[in-house]
Amino acid sequence: MATADLFANANNIHSIVQALVHLANASDVFFLVVMGVLVFMMQWGFAMLEGGQVRKKNVNNVMMKNMVDWLIGCVSWLFIGGILASSGFDISAYIDWWHKILGSNWPNNGLDLASWFFGLVFCATAATIVSGGVAERIKFSAYVIISLIITAFLYPLFVYLGPWGASIVPWHDYAGSLVVHGLGGFLALGAILALGPRIGRFVNGKPVPILGHNIPMAVFGAFALAIGWYGFNVGSSLALGDISGLVCATTTMAMAGGGIGALIASKNDVLFTANGIVAGLVAICSGTDVVSPIGGLLIGLAAGLQVPIVYRLVEKAGLDDVCGVVPVHGTAGVVGAILAGIFGMKMFGGAGGVSLIDQIIASIFCIVYGTGLGFILAKIVDMIMGLRVSEEEELKGLDLAEHKMPAYPEEEIM
Repeated sequence: MATADLFANANNIHSIVQALVHLANASDVFFLVVMGVLVFMMQWGFAMLEGGQVRKKNVNNVMMKNMVDWLIGCVSWLFIGGILASSGFDISAYIDWWHKILGSNWPNNGLDLASWFFGLVFCATAATIVSGGVAERIKFSAYVIISLIITAFLYPLFVYLGPWGASIVPWHDYAGSLVVHGLGGFLALGAILALGPRIGRFVNGKPVPILGHNIPMAVFGAFALAIGWYGFNVGSSLALGDISGLVCATTTMAMAGGGIGALIASKNDVLFTANGIVAGLVAICSGTDVVSPIGGLLIGLAAGLQVPIVYRLVEKAGLDDVCGVVPVHGTAGVVGAILAGIFGMKMFGGAGGVSLIDQIIASIFCIVYGTGLGFILAKIVDMIMGLRVSEEEELKGLDLAEHKMPAYPEEEIM
């Protein structure tokens, strides 16, 4: 073969390799964007789930907080959060990233930016969880500051310390039972402790139910979240070539188990069942890639069973968790992380390689980090600008007091 032919063949092979690399990058960008959009849809689900569980005089306020979590999260994750989550306190990494985002020349089809977007939707989810716990009595301005600190610092630092970052505290968490949901639930618990209950929630030390205004809206939100969860879990492969049908199956079965468990434990309560569906999905995130479909069902069942039980324990402690985010996200995340260490074992049909001890240590770390920093953050904000609306504003409703607009104006006219 002539030398010229050899060079021609080499060039052809090189061109084919380049084309395949380009196709692989483009496929991964497409995958991350589509999966990220599904996760982004969870903001809609949270808005509906939370909005249905508050009184009609506070619905717009819930919608605003959900929108603000996303809007602030976009900015804080771009400038600080995304780098802190991946690089910790390496100043050179921040400088390099800030330089990059000033330009539009991104290699590999912008794969780094697609990864940034996928990380952003997870960050916004963690922040939004807090909204449901502190609903109906927190100042909107105070909540904005809390959301900013969570998305810029508290969530990214937790990511960096855990398995998605430097693994300083190592555990198995494929899609975020602790990293996202457990943290959000316990940050909410800390804020709830600092904030205090709504007016009339407890009388002479006894809990008085304050019913939400639209249970069908809440159920609709739970199903919207469930759809988005397939992006949350399946998308956590981070690459099209690593996508897993097992993750899809365990996610589905945990959702079913969560709903069944809550239905049984609550004796057919509609709202608890809807929240049980979400709790099952929270719980499976940790071990969704290493447990069997039956293991996923049992993990979801356990998570659903504990929702009404933990909700009532929180209530007995004199704490006002409006949307039940502590049992649905906090303790459900812990249940899922720990059971991943059990059902992930080969003897129980799992893939192996998961340490139960690491899962327990991580759960304790999440509870302490989330509750402690959530309480401290809320107290600092309270000292600086005040945390709660006035009694008059709370009775009037935050829609009118904070946003000058009722959610259902035709009823106001009547």
